[in-house]
Amino acid sequence: TNEIAVKDFEKNEKPGENIMLYKNEPKKMGRYTVTYVSDTLIAPNTYYKLNFKVFAEDGKIKEDFDLNPRIQENAQMGGAIPSPDTKHYLTTDIYTHITSAAIRQGEHEEHEGHTEEENYKAPRVMMVSVGDTIHTSSGILTVKPINSKPVVKDLTLAPGDLAVSLPLEIKVSGKPYILEPLFMVKGSNVFDFARKNDELGLRVRFTKIIPEQNKFEIQIFEKPQQAKDWVVFKSIEFPYINLYWVGTIVMVIGFVISIFRRQKELVTR
Repeated sequence: TNEIAVKDFEKNEKPGENIMLYKNEPKKMGRYTVTYVSDTLIAPNTYYKLNFKVFAEDGKIKEDFDLNPRIQENAQMGGAIPSPDTKHYLTTDIYTHITSAAIRQGEHEEHEGHTEEENYKAPRVMMVSVGDTIHTSSGILTVKPINSKPVVKDLTLAPGDLAVSLPLEIKVSGKPYILEPLFMVKGSNVFDFARKNDELGLRVRFTKIIPEQNKFEIQIFEKPQQAKDWVVFKSIEFPYINLYWVGTIVMVIGFVISIFRRQKELVTR
C-alpha cells in the first residue's frame, strides 16, 4: 500500500467531508487557505504541519497559524491512531485531524546505468530570459539575473574557463525557494551541474547560454504527482464549545458545593 491507513477510517469518515492536500499546494477551505507544509517523524508519532491563512479582501493576511495533528503507529490498537490539534477562539474551536497520509516512497531503484533523472518525468527544455516566469506543479518559477561569480566548493578555474549560475526563485504560498544550477566551460569541455529541491519535487539543469539572444536553456524536471507527499484531513468547527466547558465547570462547582452543604447539615443535626 502507498498510504497510511488510519484505523476505522472507512467506518467513521464520509469522503466528502475530507480534504486532500499535496505538499506545498494551498487549497481553499471555507474562509481558510490551507497548506500542507511538512511532516516530522518522532517515533511512533508522525506530526503533520498544516498552515491556515485567512485573507482580507485586499489580499492582506488577517490570520496565520499552524496546526500539528499527528498519527501514531500502534499495533496493539489495530493500526494508525489519529490525534487532533485544535485552534482555540473565544467562541469556537477548530478541530483538525489526519484521516489518511502517504507513505514515504524510496527513490527509483538503482540499476546498471541508473541516472537521477529516472526519478522524474521527462524534462521540459525551455529557452528563458531574465524576468521570465514559468508555472510548475510546485509554484511559480522566476528567472533571476545571472550570477557571474558563483561560490562552489572545490571549484578551481584556469584562465579562460567560465563558470556562471542562474538563480531561479520558486514561490510556494508566499515562501521563496532558490535553485541555482551551474553552467561551466573548462578548457574545451562544457559541463552543467543540476540543482534540486526534494521538498518541491523539482530539479533544474542550466544547459546552454545564447549570448546573441540574451537567452538561456534550462531543463525542468518534476516528480510525478503521485510521488509527492499528501495528506487527507478533516476540520470540524465547534461553535460555543467554551460555553459548554464553562457550563460543565459551573455544574461541577455546584455539585461540590451541594456536597459540602449536605455534610454541614449532617454535622449540625
